[in-house]
Amino acid sequence: MSFRKFSAAMAMVFILMVMTGVSTADEFHYNNLLIGDRATGMGGAYTGVSDDPSGLYYNPAGIVYTTGRNLSASVNAYYNTKKEYKNVIGGNGWERKATSLLPNFFGIVQPLGKLKFGFSYAVPDSIKEDQDQTFAGPLPTALGSPANSYTINFNNEDNTTLIGPSIAGELTNSLSAGLTLYLYHRSNQTILNQFIMLQDGRYEWQNQYIEKVERGYKPVLGLMFTPAEKLSIGVSFARIFIYNSSTTSQATFKDADAATPDDVTPPTGGPPSEKRKYPYELRIGAGYFPSSSLLVSADAVYYTKVSDPVNGDRVDVLNLAIGTEYFLNKSWALRGGIFSDMANTPELDPTRTNQDEKIDLYGVSMSISNFSRNTSITLGGSLTMGSGKAQILGGSTEIQSVDQAGWMMFLSSSYAY
Repeated sequence: MSFRKFSAAMAMVFILMVMTGVSTADEFHYNNLLIGDRATGMGGAYTGVSDDPSGLYYNPAGIVYTTGRNLSASVNAYYNTKKEYKNVIGGNGWERKATSLLPNFFGIVQPLGKLKFGFSYAVPDSIKEDQDQTFAGPLPTALGSPANSYTINFNNEDNTTLIGPSIAGELTNSLSAGLTLYLYHRSNQTILNQFIMLQDGRYEWQNQYIEKVERGYKPVLGLMFTPAEKLSIGVSFARIFIYNSSTTSQATFKDADAATPDDVTPPTGGPPSEKRKYPYELRIGAGYFPSSSLLVSADAVYYTKVSDPVNGDRVDVLNLAIGTEYFLNKSWALRGGIFSDMANTPELDPTRTNQDEKIDLYGVSMSISNFSRNTSITLGGSLTMGSGKAQILGGSTEIQSVDQAGWMMFLSSSYAY
C-alpha cells in the first residue's frame, strides 16, 4: 500500500479504519466466566470453601475435605454480552454482541492414601462475536467526498482453556496444602470487513484477518486453614506463564481511486510474537458455617499491575465476592452471590489516541440444586452490568460512553461414588 493511500485511509475523521480492541476477547477483565456449579451460584466466593472438584481451580488445598470420590461437570454454559457505544460514527451508536455455548468445567477428585488427587478442565474466557452493521450517510470522510454508507462485518472468536492435574494433602489437623498445574491455551481469530460507499460513486474496501495462538502453563498453589469448627480460611496464588506465542495475519485493501484491490498481504506467520505478560493472582477467602444448613463466604482477589508496552499496560485490580448457600432440606439447596469484575485498564486520557476501554462491572448470581443419593443437578445463572468510557475510533482523541450488560445460564451435574 502506498503512503498516500495509507494516509488517506487513516485520516478519515469518523470512518472506522482502525478499531481499538477488536482482535481479542474481553481481556480487559479477569473475571469473565465463573467456574464450577457451586462456586458460580455463590458469585465465585469459593477460595475459603473449595471442597468439591471446582476447588481444583480456586484453591486446590480445599479438596482435602471432599468426601469420597467426586466428579463434577458443567454440561452447558451459555454466555451472552452486549456493549453499546454512543456517538461513534456521524452521531450513530455502535453495538457489539457476543455469545458462547460451551462446557466450561469438568473436574474429578480421587483419594489415594492420605492424599487427594484431581484433574480438571476449565474455560475461564470464551467469546464469539458476529456483527453486521451499516451506518447511513452522509458521513464526513477525508477522501474528497462524503460517504453514503459505511458497512462493517466483524467476526471474532477467542477461547481460553486450562487443563491439568492437582494434588493436595493435610500438613496438620487444621492446615492443608494443594497444587494445580494447568496447561494454558488461548486461540483468537478475527475477521474484519469494512466497506465505504462514497457519494461520487467511488468506494473503499478493507479486509483484515488475524489469528493468534498462545501456549503456556498456570500453577495454582493453595492453602486451607480451619482455625475453628465453623470457620475456614483459604489462600491461593497463581500466574500464567507463556512459553510460545504466534500470530498469522492477512490484509487486503482497495483504495477509493483504484479499480481493483491493489494491496494484498498473503497469510504469513512471521517471527514468533512478543509473549504477553500476565499478572500475579492472589485469592483470599473465608467460609463460615453458622449451621449445618447455612454457609456464608467471601473472597478478595488481587491482580498485580503489568507493564507490557506491546500488548498494553494493565493496572492492578481488586475484585470482591460474597456468597451464601442454604439447604432447604436434604434434597434442595439455594445459592446466591454478588461480585465485581473491575477493568484492568487505566483511566482514559482525552489527549491520547487508541486507548483501551475501561468498564467496571458488577454482577449477581443464583442457582438451585437437587440432590439424590449419589448425584446432583444444578441450574443457575449470573447477570453483570456496568458502564464506562471507550475510544473506539482509531487515531481519534474522541472518547465515547459505553454500557455493557451480560448474562450466563448453566446446567451442571455431579456424581459421588
